[in-house]
Amino acid sequence: MKKITLVFCAVFLSLVFFSAVAEDTGLAVTAPNEEIRPGRASIIVINAPVDGSCSIYLEDEDRTRVSTVVENRTVTAGYNALYWNGTDAGLPAPVGEWTMTAEMNGERAEAEVLIGTLVPSLISPKLETETVEEGDPVLLSFYATETGTLMLQEAGMAEPIYWENLPAGQGEVSFQAEMTVGIHTLTLTLAGEDGTLSEPVNLTLEVLEKKDPNAVPTPEPLPDYLKEKSENGFTPLHLSARRGEDQTLNAWTVPMDITDEEAVWKALIAPITVVDNGKKNAEKIQVVIRSQPSEESDGIGMVTCVSQGVHVLEQGEKWSLIECHSSSFHDSPILNWNTFVQGYVPTEYLKTMLPNQQMGLVVDKLTQRLYIFREGRLFSTLLISTGVANAKQPYNETRSGEYLLVSKVGEFSSDNLKCAMALRFNDGDLLHEVPYISSQEGRYRDYSINEPKLGTKASHGCIRVQRQASPEGVNQKWIWNNYKKNTKIIIWEDWQGRQVPVPEADTVLYCVKKKNGNYHTTDRCSQIKGKKTVITLTYGELDKEENRKMKPCPLCNAPEREETIREFNGMYADGGDHDPVLTEARKKCPRKLKGK
Repeated sequence: MKKITLVFCAVFLSLVFFSAVAEDTGLAVTAPNEEIRPGRASIIVINAPVDGSCSIYLEDEDRTRVSTVVENRTVTAGYNALYWNGTDAGLPAPVGEWTMTAEMNGERAEAEVLIGTLVPSLISPKLETETVEEGDPVLLSFYATETGTLMLQEAGMAEPIYWENLPAGQGEVSFQAEMTVGIHTLTLTLAGEDGTLSEPVNLTLEVLEKKDPNAVPTPEPLPDYLKEKSENGFTPLHLSARRGEDQTLNAWTVPMDITDEEAVWKALIAPITVVDNGKKNAEKIQVVIRSQPSEESDGIGMVTCVSQGVHVLEQGEKWSLIECHSSSFHDSPILNWNTFVQGYVPTEYLKTMLPNQQMGLVVDKLTQRLYIFREGRLFSTLLISTGVANAKQPYNETRSGEYLLVSKVGEFSSDNLKCAMALRFNDGDLLHEVPYISSQEGRYRDYSINEPKLGTKASHGCIRVQRQASPEGVNQKWIWNNYKKNTKIIIWEDWQGRQVPVPEADTVLYCVKKKNGNYHTTDRCSQIKGKKTVITLTYGELDKEENRKMKPCPLCNAPEREETIREFNGMYADGGDHDPVLTEARKKCPRKLKGK
């Protein structure tokens, strides 16, 4: 974006010297014959007998100084021209007839001068909009020293863009940028009631081509440093048969590395393609993913309208090949629980849109953490619980992929649990505060059953979020209060082979007392903030016998102990199966429903 430049053409005190030799070797000063109007440049001539410094004043008949023109300014022998705007330290010289006196080396010279009223002036003119698109409004602010007519003209144009009679004082006007695309020089003047014009103010305005409000930007190419990570590491396309074909950076190609804030942020704000059949309440409607580009072919999965993102592989005239995680629920016509599938949907249903550009969320089912990104960086981390499948309810597994937060649901009940501040992201799957049980009298909320489960899978498919504030003051209430429609949420699958990194042994931790209590990642954690006895220890020191009883703080994303992490990673080792229950359930479910 190019910045608007303002050039305020007020004339300030300055000297211009000419290489001429005076015929008269004595000091002389010559004032203009016409009236001097403060705010407009006038020429005063000084004939100096020698090189040196000269001072010029306005005096009354008693030789009392009423205004200073210039003091101790350097002059050269001979002719000197002084440009004066009729002010002294920013204040206009008083109106009237005065004697202009020049002093140099004890010698005086005088001339009569007439000071008139201040010319109209525009002070601190400013275009509030730096660049505009064709036809957009432009706001202009200024301070007018007197009542008059404000005129705004484009260089070379006879007709003004804007003119209006305005009172003196602070003012604002708005005009439409009905100009050609490019850079335009505008001239702003104020005509006083007697017709006197102010010094012109030149403004430069850049007009851009009008953009289509529904246009979606072209995705950024995948940076070279990410290509190797994408080829050798885990991405959301880990099981895709066409992995590596998409060379743009988006939610499907980004490596599952939460420490690469730049890459994750760009994936969060990249365009998202959803399926929209145009029906009312589409956010609660699902479309069948077909094995072939035909309504008569088998169904192989489900995709939720409006909110669930799909990765488009081939876009045809009637049918398009897409891939995503099947969003089958218990009552879906195709039962395929969170399986990564490739299939066809009607092309007319595809809709690409731009998500919230200020905030985005990442849910990692491996770490059971919610990562909040804000304006380009990782802002805060929260403990969560995603869905835990069982033999009778395999549909409890939270579906992975990319989604949009599409609506506020509020509080709802699930059996005897109450879930507050719920936000919809995938049909019946919601992002909400960790559930509580209310006393019969409704006097208190009991979180003791579900709060200790945060950091592990525990829900029926929804994402439960911690209610206690992180060191950054973030919790589900904060997310609820800062919610904007179409905020993107990326849900990373816990692919077999992914591993939770073990912190370095010298990683600094904080605690109040060793041997027992919690250890923390920051002294800003609310559990220890303000405590006088906060001490530090390293992650490696957790292995010492005296620290064996210490536990990770649930509020500031404190890491688990090394043996706990390594035991967990063992379940996710290559070749294993961390969730055999879901694997077996997928084998048994009726995955195809022909012709429907």
